[in-house]
Amino acid sequence: MAGHLVIRITFIVLFTCELAEAAPSIAKPNCRSSCGHLQIPYPFGIGPDCYLDKWFEIVCNTTGGSAKALLTSMNMEIRQINISSSPLNRHYSFVPTVHVQIPIIYSKFCQLAGNHRVTNISGSPFNFSASDNTFISVGCDNFATIAGIFPKVFGCKSDCKRDSKVDKEVICSGFNCCESTNIPSNLQAFDVEFRSVNESNDREGVVKGCKYAFLVDQVWLKENKPDPSSVQYWEYVPVVLEWAIFQRNNNSREFFYLLKNRRKVNCSYPDVYTFYCDCAPGYRGNPYVEGGCEDINECEDNDLNYCGNKLECENTDGGYICNKRKSKSKMVIIGMSLYLLNYQNKYKTKNTNHIVT
Repeated sequence: MAGHLVIRITFIVLFTCELAEAAPSIAKPNCRSSCGHLQIPYPFGIGPDCYLDKWFEIVCNTTGGSAKALLTSMNMEIRQINISSSPLNRHYSFVPTVHVQIPIIYSKFCQLAGNHRVTNISGSPFNFSASDNTFISVGCDNFATIAGIFPKVFGCKSDCKRDSKVDKEVICSGFNCCESTNIPSNLQAFDVEFRSVNESNDREGVVKGCKYAFLVDQVWLKENKPDPSSVQYWEYVPVVLEWAIFQRNNNSREFFYLLKNRRKVNCSYPDVYTFYCDCAPGYRGNPYVEGGCEDINECEDNDLNYCGNKLECENTDGGYICNKRKSKSKMVIIGMSLYLLNYQNKYKTKNTNHIVT
């Protein structure tokens, strides 16, 4: 009987621990939360009633052997979705993002001239990230600029002259390839205008070779393709889009007020028409689903290590407390004191038992 009781108690304890450690769902109840290896958090979703509105509908295409997530509203393949900030980067302002594929733009004199496709997402709650992307252009006698931005000019120049005053050891320093991290904010249409560095060549109609340009995720470029000129015959490159939720109908407005009143959620407003949310400091997860923000145990996360090595960390709901560590000498003194007190009490009791009246 005792053995069965121990087994039952052990099972209950293990089951309770599993429930406590289970991560909260990132998708709506009864909805798919992934497409292949890509996680699909709400407000994005796969299938009816699984996404917030048409802008966040995703179709998971499994033809061809590998699963690909397609954002149907803009016909773009999604590589990554970020809905909340990292606990390590809470001192930075957070904006939710998606990583998608967009085409490279070629000049009309390239063999791949048919690929001069403008990426236009105007009217959507998405825009090209000015902080996560970089502008790259490759070609000789090349002055490439982002089209349709007035009166400012965003772009870069590259040339192939041997006497060019550039550091040829640095990739995209101006020799056959140039780069600019100065991207206009809230950009929703990406097109490129190619001109010559020498303005007289433009007037005379002189063309020197093929030129191409693209916006690209800075992290991907650094980690996967350090030489941008090697993507010449690629069709697509990854780019980062920022996103928000429109407040243009009753459902989205009710959703906004629901999230705003949750204790573990903070919401921001880029403008009067849109909003996005994040888990409050001390929590992480998906702020858009009920119970999606869970407490961060700062005391168990070695990467955070808020209290350092000299203090003892105590986790609390949404925070932590750093307590002074008890020194070993104090613990020994306390232990000896308790031992002597216990011995003294036993000695008194023993002597009392021998008193003769």
